Amino acid sequence: MRVLLVERDAPGSAQSGRNLGFVRQQNRDFRELSLMIGALSIWEELEAELGCRVGWQQGGNLSLAFSEADLVSRRAWQQRAAEEFGLDTRMLSAAETHALVPQLATDCGVVGAMYTASDGKAEPARATRAFFDAALRAGVAFAFGESVTRIETSAGKISGVQVRGRLYRAGTVIIAAGAGSAALLRKTGLNLPQEFIRATVARTVARPEPRIAACVSGQHTGIRQDLNGAYLISVAGGEYDLRLDSWRHMRRYEATRKSNPDAARIDYLAPIKRLFPLRVHLPVADFPPSRDNPHPEFFRVEQASREFSRLFKTLADLQIETCWAGIIDTLPDVVPALGPVEGIPGMLVGTGFSGHGFGPGPMAGKVLAELAADRQSPVDISALSPMRFVRN
Repeated sequence: MRVLLVERDAPGSAQSGRNLGFVRQQNRDFRELSLMIGALSIWEELEAELGCRVGWQQGGNLSLAFSEADLVSRRAWQQRAAEEFGLDTRMLSAAETHALVPQLATDCGVVGAMYTASDGKAEPARATRAFFDAALRAGVAFAFGESVTRIETSAGKISGVQVRGRLYRAGTVIIAAGAGSAALLRKTGLNLPQEFIRATVARTVARPEPRIAACVSGQHTGIRQDLNGAYLISVAGGEYDLRLDSWRHMRRYEATRKSNPDAARIDYLAPIKRLFPLRVHLPVADFPPSRDNPHPEFFRVEQASREFSRLFKTLADLQIETCWAGIIDTLPDVVPALGPVEGIPGMLVGTGFSGHGFGPGPMAGKVLAELAADRQSPVDISALSPMRFVRN
């Protein structure tokens, strides 16, 4: 197959290269768990397949519990994951949790945890660039700095895309444009209720020893130690920046906002803030930002730093080296839209991963590649169809 990838910015400049780097099966929505289990088998062999290091480490994922209610909810998920999917997740006592991660403060309030040993972590910028290099070797053509302005159809089928007035003919088009996917899909008549959350990540200075192999999820903050010994920290959720068309899908998100009111803070001043430069620029050396250049929220950095210091008191003196933001493309049910668009042969979608798409990304790519080649998906994606929003 001849493949052209149209990229508005550069590989890794958007959320694929700016996320926290967790590769977890643990605590996922069961509708996407088969996708993630399949992805893990790819991650385990990925460095050998791509011929370079992507920072893959299989140190497990640890979700801390601070109350009996936390333990009950985690135990319910663990039991179903074991029974239906055969996952190796197990519950740990407080003593077992501290034995697994001795750096955890003894007075931080942990009463137990859920632990999945087969989970891992990787470096987002390295992984994204490794896939890009592999695609180049395979003969993929790239159009950088360009935007798709129109998706062409003929006789009800996909016929190509318009890029700067030029038509690139194709029988198959995969829309995997992150937060830009919904705008492209609207041009074909599919109104996907996609929204954007601006999430902030911070990185401390490096302290290579001692190593913490597991990814750790606290009450609000995810924590990962990278290959160089620095810690990546981020509070779950982020900012919902008010836009001119924010009204478009407001009703679709009512239930989500009520069930998880802390997931997204509405920033009513966002349109005004965009007119002013960033107060402090803390550069991220790993990858350039997209042209949107989303601004990090420093109070989120402070939130994450406080929880990190409370959980790991011996690391509390680590200074924040840098921070950045990325745009999460989310959907009302917080699971991705993956698969074909009914009624438009040749159109495939992979978007709306809602802040947890880095881990399942390799299998999502494999699914789309198999579907593009008129083969069956290697994992069950029936619950992830983009058409579920049309039917509802």
